[in-house]
Amino acid sequence: MEMKKNVLWMTAGILFFAGILVLAFPTAVNLAYQYRSQKTIVQFCDENAADSDTADDTLFLQMEEYNLAIYQNQQKDLCDAWSYQQNMFHFDAAGLADDMIGYLVIEAMDVQIPLYIGASNANMSKGAAVLGQTSMPIGGENTNCVIAAHRGYGSVPMFRNIEALEYGDQVVITNLWDTLTYEVVKSIVIDPDDIDAVKIIPGQDLVTLITCHPYTKNVQRYVVYCRRVSDGEENQQLVQATEALPEIAESIHGVEYVSSEKDIQLEEQMYTIRILTVAASCFALLLWFFVKKIRRHFRRM
Repeated sequence: MEMKKNVLWMTAGILFFAGILVLAFPTAVNLAYQYRSQKTIVQFCDENAADSDTADDTLFLQMEEYNLAIYQNQQKDLCDAWSYQQNMFHFDAAGLADDMIGYLVIEAMDVQIPLYIGASNANMSKGAAVLGQTSMPIGGENTNCVIAAHRGYGSVPMFRNIEALEYGDQVVITNLWDTLTYEVVKSIVIDPDDIDAVKIIPGQDLVTLITCHPYTKNVQRYVVYCRRVSDGEENQQLVQATEALPEIAESIHGVEYVSSEKDIQLEEQMYTIRILTVAASCFALLLWFFVKKIRRHFRRM
């Protein structure tokens, strides 16, 4: 009888800790990613600060030339709004260990994420990436740097909450040479092959954020246009930029926009419910254990 009780307790304990591990796994994965991401950004900042006087001007000039070239040829090689391309620059010649060009900060999304050149699978697993045949993230007239990130990578949010971005929210890029500030002017939904929606707009200095839509699916693209702003520039001046961008509508090129907000909220609620269920089970298990102890104590009296 005593052995059966021990087996029962052992089984209950194993199931209980297994449940905790299952619930803790997403949080642990996210925390591990945040740690690695912040470490990468801090290392980038430290190395860039140390070499601030000797930043590779050759690489900057190459990127300027590249931006001018794709503008002049009207980005003729851009064939997919979600094309995975490798870094076309030789970062090793500039003393850079990988494809990291800087980092991206979006306070409205609570995002601080490394930024890589070339949207390869490897780069996309580490952070955000600049799509091939779009402008490099150095700013300038007649540029549109299209930055892609997963809408959640495993348990890591990345661009999951992109629909929370509103007109005037800031998107800040820190590269090897400068910190560039952009503000959100417009959001639309497109088909994956709608390349015209992410091309350079003459006279504009833009950053375009792009990710999968709807949430957890890969059938559309959610696009956020951001315009470069100068220090102290008023948000009202962004109105001029919106006139050059595709019109916001419930349907863009036949693509109907359906918000993913409810799906994201439901996911968060289900996770909370699972945590509460485990906590309640833990409390019930402990309560049962103490009741058994108290009963045994009174029986011995």
